[in-house]
Amino acid sequence: MLSTRSSRSQRLTRRRFTTLSTMSFLSLMASSTGAVVAYPQLKHLVRMANSFRLGTTFSQLQCEYLNLDYKETFRQICDLGFYRIRLCSYWNELEPIENQYNFSVLDWLLEESDRRKLEVVLTVGMKAPRWPEFHFPKWLEAQQDTRNTSQPIDYNREIADRTLRLVDRVIHHTRTARSVRYWQVENEPFARMEITGDRSLSPEFVRQEVELVRSLALPRQKVMLSNAIDLPTYIEEDEKAFQVSLALADAIGINVYTRVPDGDDGYLEPHESYWEKLKDWQEAMKRNRKEAWIAEAQAEPWEPNQLVAMNDIHYPSASPERMAELISVVKNFGYSTVMLWGCEYWYWHQRNGRSHWWQAIQNLVEV
Repeated sequence: MLSTRSSRSQRLTRRRFTTLSTMSFLSLMASSTGAVVAYPQLKHLVRMANSFRLGTTFSQLQCEYLNLDYKETFRQICDLGFYRIRLCSYWNELEPIENQYNFSVLDWLLEESDRRKLEVVLTVGMKAPRWPEFHFPKWLEAQQDTRNTSQPIDYNREIADRTLRLVDRVIHHTRTARSVRYWQVENEPFARMEITGDRSLSPEFVRQEVELVRSLALPRQKVMLSNAIDLPTYIEEDEKAFQVSLALADAIGINVYTRVPDGDDGYLEPHESYWEKLKDWQEAMKRNRKEAWIAEAQAEPWEPNQLVAMNDIHYPSASPERMAELISVVKNFGYSTVMLWGCEYWYWHQRNGRSHWWQAIQNLVEV
């Protein structure tokens, strides 16, 4: 079992590194590969790499939080021209009443993806992208202790069995959609973070889920697992989680954030060892013939005490320029897919007369 770890935004020492700033180190790493890329030139870099895929994660629940129509938002995001998109099967949405399933929202998203010939990564399990990640239906929360952090939450056998039943039902219902190419089993299943209530899953249970998914998947469909990497540098639990994923998955996605609150008045940024570990992991995946992804590349602010920072136009934690630099660096590390995090945020700003993020994404993605 993987041991407890602190939140990304509240490391034990909350150190502020002065040896290298995030952006100077990103530039250094890009230079070391012979690929210093100015922001306006990045679109050309993406086009030239035939095996490089740019995508994003779409959340209908985030649209609801931002008071956006999910259908309109999804169409607009798709029109940007992404190659891949990650969709979320939320338990509280799919089974709002015990043993009564409602696939209407997910069906619409998959039909639209099929029509546009997108490649879809579909999350399955109890943990899915966007806060609070464990999207348990209310009826299950009334029956079981879904907040227990003393041990992996799947140690509650009732929750585990119901999760496996959910996975079975989702895959049976959606696997014939032409767009579904990857099943993401849970989201950062081994990471224990304050933002998700310090809850995690055990490697044994995730292995059971992966085996179930493989038994149900069609031949064209693969398994993806996602992992966290701690700020300001990776920790032992990150490496353990990566090794488990390396043994189980066809594709491994790393979630990469380059500036997040430190719990005081500053921000945590990656130390040199953070980037070295990202490069080491890519090389390990290549040796083991695994697809190396960035499952979440920060393209949305992460500000102190705000679920989504929306009041201002510019924030210290994220900018289009930082996003572009990050894409350049991880591409040169050899990551074949980069999934940008924040598409609902970009569209919310676009709808409110703030086009800086939207235009930046358009400059990166061929329409």
